Amino acid sequence: MARARHEAAWTDADATVRGSVGRNRGWVMLAVGFALVAIVSTFAYNRLMNFQDVTFELRYCQAPLTGESTWSEVQAAACDPVAIDGQELSRWTEGHQTFADRAVGSSWTFSSVPVNTVVNAIELDLTEQARSVVVAEPSKEHVRVALTTDKAGTTWSGHIGDRAATTMWVLVTP
Repeated sequence: MARARHEAAWTDADATVRGSVGRNRGWVMLAVGFALVAIVSTFAYNRLMNFQDVTFELRYCQAPLTGESTWSEVQAAACDPVAIDGQELSRWTEGHQTFADRAVGSSWTFSSVPVNTVVNAIELDLTEQARSVVVAEPSKEHVRVALTTDKAGTTWSGHIGDRAATTMWVLVTP
C-alpha cells in the first residue's frame, strides 16, 4: 500500500485522538442563545401589545353628539343598533389600512388587533350623509372621540386613542 506524501511514516498509540472534539460547542451555545432571545422577545411583544379581537357596533342616534358629550347625553340620544348594509369600517395602524374580518348584523370585528398601541385610527364610509359621528366606549361609559368628515359628509375618520377597548360603539347622527 502506498502512502501519500503528507502522511506520517509511522503511527504511535499516543498520537491517536480519543474522545469528542469540543470546538463546535461555542457555536451551538450561541445558536441556542439567539433562539432563546427570539422566543422571549416574541412572548414579551405579544404580551405588551395585547392582541385581541375588537368589535365596533354601528348605532344611529336621534340627537347629534360631540367629542365632549357625556354618557347621559349618549343615553338621551336614543342610539339604537342598525344593520351595516353598505357601510364600511376600516382600521388604520402604522399607515396600513385593514378591513373587518367579520361583518355581522350591526357589528364589524377585527381579529388580533394590538390594543395597546397608540396608532389606532378608523375610517367609516357611510351610504348616506351624516351630521355627526362619535366613537364611544360603553364599558367605561364615555365618548372617546368625534370623527371628522369629508366635504360630502359620507366618509368619517379619526384617531380613536391609545389602549383602546375591545368593544366600541360608532354613534351616527343621520
